[in-house]
Amino acid sequence: MTGKGYIYLLLAASILNMAAGCTKQDRENTIISQEERIDDYISSLADVEVVHNNGSNRVVVSPGSSTVAETGDSIYMRFAAYIFSNGPGTLFATNDTSIVDNNDFSETESLYGEIRLGTTDLVPGLEYGLEGVAEGEHCYIIFSAKYGFNNTVVGIVPKLSPLFFDIYVDRIVKNGGQN
Repeated sequence: MTGKGYIYLLLAASILNMAAGCTKQDRENTIISQEERIDDYISSLADVEVVHNNGSNRVVVSPGSSTVAETGDSIYMRFAAYIFSNGPGTLFATNDTSIVDNNDFSETESLYGEIRLGTTDLVPGLEYGLEGVAEGEHCYIIFSAKYGFNNTVVGIVPKLSPLFFDIYVDRIVKNGGQN
């Protein structure tokens, strides 16, 4: 490679590196903005308890019993998953037949009908949000793209989308905290 070719290669590499840096900064700014919008939305809700855990926000709409989920426990729940848009936006997954019937939507596989906390392949924001959830609880679990699908398109969910899960916990089976 000639000296001139080497200089062009370095210049091209520098430009690509700067572009990647801008993209990373743009993603970080997007996530900061999402977290601010989520906080604003939660602040607008009256008479709710909010549990923050590792970037996930669980808004307890209606509390449940004293049986709470820990790592290794099985959680049986109905859910509707939305792209967050200052509240629930576009529905992208559900296992709740009443939502399916009312929204001309196909039922999502009931994969999340039962999950075992800490062992099911959930996005981190949902996993963190479900920690400590109570049997009989109705809650919203809301988190930025950082704790969801991040920079990946999944089905109809665009990359860098904040997520909103509306969850009804039907039952918790204690499994002794085993994984």
